[in-house]
Amino acid sequence: MYFSVFQRVSSLSFCQHLSVIWFVLWSQWGTEGAVVHLYVSPSGSDSNTGLQSSTPVKSLQHAVDLLQSRDIQGNMYRCAVSFFCPQAIFVELMQGYYDLTSTLTFAHAINGTAVFRAFQGQEVHLTGGRHILSDHFKHVTDTKIQQRLPEVARTKVLELDLTAVGITNLGSLTPYGMAYSTWTAPLELFINGKPLRLAQWPNEKFINILSVPDGEKGRRFTYNAGGRDVAWTLETEPWVYGWWYWSWADESLPVAHVDAHNHTITLAQDSQYGVRVGHYIPGFPTGGSQQGGYFQVINMLSELDEPGEYYIDRTNKKLYLWPNTALQTLTSSDIVYVSILSRCIRIESVAQKLNFEDFTVENCRQHGVHTVLTVGSFAINCEGDCRRVSVLASEIHDTCGGVHIKGGDPKTLTSSEVLLQDNHVWDFSRTAAVPCRAFDIGGVHVTVSHNYIHHGQYTGIVWSGNDHVIEYNHVHHMCWNSSDCGAISSGRDWTWRGNIIRKNHIHHTLRYFPGADVRGIMLDDEYSSVLIEGNIFYDNEVHANIGGGRDNIIRQNVMYNATKYSIQVDGRGLGSGGHGVYLTQKLQGSLFNTTLWKTRYPALAAILQKHPTAPEGNQIYDNIFYNPIGIKGIQYSGSNLERKDYFDVHNNFRAYSPGDFWSPKDADFRLRCNAVQWADQEQFPSPVSVEDVGPQVPTGPNYLRARRHPASARTTAVPVACDSSTVAPATTAPRGSYMPDGSSPNTLYPNIPKEGCWFVVDHCPKAPAAEGTHKDDIGTQAGTEEGCLARAAQQWRYCGSSPTGQVVAVYGPTGAMTVAGDGCFFAEYGCQTQNPGFHRDTFAEQHQNASHNEAACLARAAPQWAYCGSHADRPITSIYRPTGNFRTAGAGCWIKILSCPADHTLQGYFYDAWGATNLATDRYRDECLERADRFWNQCGSHDNAPVTAFYRPSGASRTVP
Repeated sequence: MYFSVFQRVSSLSFCQHLSVIWFVLWSQWGTEGAVVHLYVSPSGSDSNTGLQSSTPVKSLQHAVDLLQSRDIQGNMYRCAVSFFCPQAIFVELMQGYYDLTSTLTFAHAINGTAVFRAFQGQEVHLTGGRHILSDHFKHVTDTKIQQRLPEVARTKVLELDLTAVGITNLGSLTPYGMAYSTWTAPLELFINGKPLRLAQWPNEKFINILSVPDGEKGRRFTYNAGGRDVAWTLETEPWVYGWWYWSWADESLPVAHVDAHNHTITLAQDSQYGVRVGHYIPGFPTGGSQQGGYFQVINMLSELDEPGEYYIDRTNKKLYLWPNTALQTLTSSDIVYVSILSRCIRIESVAQKLNFEDFTVENCRQHGVHTVLTVGSFAINCEGDCRRVSVLASEIHDTCGGVHIKGGDPKTLTSSEVLLQDNHVWDFSRTAAVPCRAFDIGGVHVTVSHNYIHHGQYTGIVWSGNDHVIEYNHVHHMCWNSSDCGAISSGRDWTWRGNIIRKNHIHHTLRYFPGADVRGIMLDDEYSSVLIEGNIFYDNEVHANIGGGRDNIIRQNVMYNATKYSIQVDGRGLGSGGHGVYLTQKLQGSLFNTTLWKTRYPALAAILQKHPTAPEGNQIYDNIFYNPIGIKGIQYSGSNLERKDYFDVHNNFRAYSPGDFWSPKDADFRLRCNAVQWADQEQFPSPVSVEDVGPQVPTGPNYLRARRHPASARTTAVPVACDSSTVAPATTAPRGSYMPDGSSPNTLYPNIPKEGCWFVVDHCPKAPAAEGTHKDDIGTQAGTEEGCLARAAQQWRYCGSSPTGQVVAVYGPTGAMTVAGDGCFFAEYGCQTQNPGFHRDTFAEQHQNASHNEAACLARAAPQWAYCGSHADRPITSIYRPTGNFRTAGAGCWIKILSCPADHTLQGYFYDAWGATNLATDRYRDECLERADRFWNQCGSHDNAPVTAFYRPSGASRTVP
C-alpha cells in the first residue's frame, strides 16, 4: 500500500480521518506529456466528462471508477509503451460536502499516481453521514417524554423523527473499551463539526461501587446515586461504562436490571476482569490494590441534562438532543450530521499510489481510511505490510485513535518506510480510553516525528516491532482518565529491539485516578532494549520506568519536577508475578536465532544463556534531574535491585535549583549555572528546544489552516542569580561515631602516628610477640584505609581466633579503626543506663544468630539507635568482629572522599551540612545518597577516586562509581 495523507481529520464518528490521494495516471484522455485534472463537485453531473471545472462529475465514487476503468487501464498500458503520458492525475474536489452513500472504494490497482485534493484550497468535506436540516428538529411536546427528562432540560431538548428523514440504520450499541479495539460506533450526532455524547451521569468523573454482593466475578454491584436511580428503572436500553477492576482497563456493558430500592445494578454480561469496590476520590488518587471499581451510567434519557448530550429511542426511532451551540438551539446556519457509513474510504488493492490532501473526512462510524488488511477503529488504519505510507500535516481529533499502522518485513528487517510527521492529534479518545491511541505503530521502522499530541485518556503512542524512531514530538496531558499508563509505551516482549525515543518534549502526564503510577515513557512487563535519549520530561508523575526489562538505555535526558520520582525501576520478572513463560514462548517463536537477527541484536541472541527474566543490562547515565526536596531521582521498587549488572546508574547530575535552567515555566530548559558546568565537562548535548518539537509546518486543510501549536518563545527575561535559592549551610554537625571511622578524631588511640597502618593486639596466643601496639607492614603497603582495616580480622585469625582476645587496626592518615574478634558488638556513647564503650549485642546473638551472620549483626545499628532515642549526639555502630566490618547509625548525611583530584579542598569524611540545610539530606535517604554523584562529579568523575554517601538514620550507603 502506497499512499500519503495531508489533511485535517475532524468530527469523526468513532474513528475516521481526512486525506488527499496522490495517484499517477497516464494519458488516458489523449493528453500527451501534461498533467490531467478531473473535476468533482456536489453540484456536478456524472454524465459530464469532468475534464473542465465547468463540467465536473458529481460523485467521488464515479471519479474513482473512471480512474480504474478497463479502458483507462488499457490506455495507460499503451501510454507506458509510447512514453506519451501525463505526469499525474489530480482529482480536484470543488467546494462543498460530499455525503457518501457507500464507502469510497479503490478495488483495482492504478498504474501511476493520483492526487485527490481540494480545488484551489476550497472548503471540502467528505462525510460518511447524512445532513439533517435544522427545521426537522422540534421541541418535545410528549408529556411522558418531558416527565422522563430532567427538569432543567425540558425546554431545551429537541427531538427528531429519524424515519421521517429516511434514516433507518441506527447501528447497535455494543461494548467498547480495552477489549474491543475493533468497535464500530452506532449512529452518532455532530453539530457544526463537534460531536455530541450519549447522555450520561455523572457528567464528569465517576461514582464508586460500594459492594459486590456476588463476589468480584459476579454481575451485581451497589452504589449511591442520591435517589436519581428511580428514573433509571424506566430506561429501555441502559448501559454503564467504567473501570470495573483495574484502572487500566475500561469497558462499557449493557445493564440487565436496575433495582432502585436496593440501589443495585445487574450487568447483562460479565466484565472482562470482574468487578470490585471502588476507592475513587476526585483529586486524591490512591494506589495499589485500591484501583478500579468506579463507573458512569450512559444511554439514559433521564440523564440528558446538559448541552452536548443526546439519546436515541431505538424502539420508536426518535433522537433527542440538547444542542451544543452557543444558543443551545438550532438555526438554519447550523450544520447537523448523523453518521451512517462504517468506513469512509476503503483501499482493497495494495498496488496503489494515492495521495489525499487538504480536505476533511468526518462522520463515519469506524475508519476514515481503511485497507483490507486491517481491523480496528482508528482514523487511518493500515496494517499487514504497509509500505511507504506517509501521514503528514494532518489534524486528527474527536476520534477513537489516530493512526494504526504496521508494515515492513521482520524476516529481513526491511523498513516499512512509513512516515508519520507534522501532525496535530488531540482528543483522540473521545469514547473509549485504552484502545484509542494517537499512534499505534508496528512492524519495522516506522518514523513518528514532529507531531503534536495532547489530551488523551490513555496512551499517546504505542509501539510494537523493531527499529522504530519516535522523535521531536510534543506530547502532553496523557493518561488523564486512567492509571498504570504511559504517554509513550510498549510492553511484554523481549524481541522488539532497535527502537529509539529521542528529543521529545513530554510533560503533564499526571495521575488523577486510583491505581499504579503514570509515566512519560512506560516500559511495561519486562519490555527490553529501547534507547531513550535527549528528551525533555517535566511535570509528570514519573518521567520514565523500566518494568523489569533488560538492556534499556536512558541517557542524556532532562528530567524536571517529577511529582513522585524521576525514574522507577523494578525486577518483576524475578518473582512469581513475572511473565517469563509467556515471554519465552514469544521469543522462541521469533526470528531471534537467525543470522540477521543475531547480527543486529546480539544481546537478544544471548538472552537465554543467563537469567532472561532478570532486569540485566539496563543503563541510566548522563541525565539531569531536578526535583523538589524529597522526590527521588530513581526509585528501586523491590529488594536487592541496586546492582550494577541490573541497573548501571552513573554520572547523572542532580540539579538543586530551577535556576540551573533558563526558564522552566516557558519550557526553556537551556542549562546554566552548575548544570552548564557539568554539561560542558560531560559533553552533554544542548536540550532540545520546544520550538523544535511538534509540527514544523501548518497543519490541516487550507480552508481551516491551523498553524502549528503555539510554542514557547525564547524568554528574554534575565534568570535569577545562580544558587540564589540556597541558604547558608548548617553550623553544627551530629557527633561522629564512638568507634572512629574517619568522621571524627580517634580519641580511643590518639597517639597512633598519622601515617601507615597499625595494630593494637591485647592477646595473641600463637604469636605473643605480636601483642601490643606496632606498625603493620602489610597493611601499610596496601596504602588504603580499606586494605588496612581488613588486616584486623586476618591478624586475629593469625593469633588463633581467641574468643577472649581482639585485634584493633587503625589507619593512621584518617584515624579510622575497626575491631576484630568473636561475636557481634555495639560501639556507642551510651543508651539509657548503659555506659559509652564496646559491648556485646547479646539480643542479636541469642535471637538472630548474629555471632555467625554478618548481615544480621550489621542490621542492628539502625533499630538500636532508634530504640535508644535517635539522639544526634549518640550514634551507634554495629561491628561483626569475625570480619571487622561495621555499620554506623545516627543522625545526618555523611560523605567520604579519600581522593578528589579536581578539588583538593574536598577530602576526608565529613558531615554534609550544605545538603542538610538546602536539601534536607538529614531527613531524606535518597537526597543524601544522591549526593555521592554530585561530589564525585565535582571531584572529576575518576573511576579510581570513589565517593561514598552514608545516610546514618538507616545505615544506608552508596558509593559512586
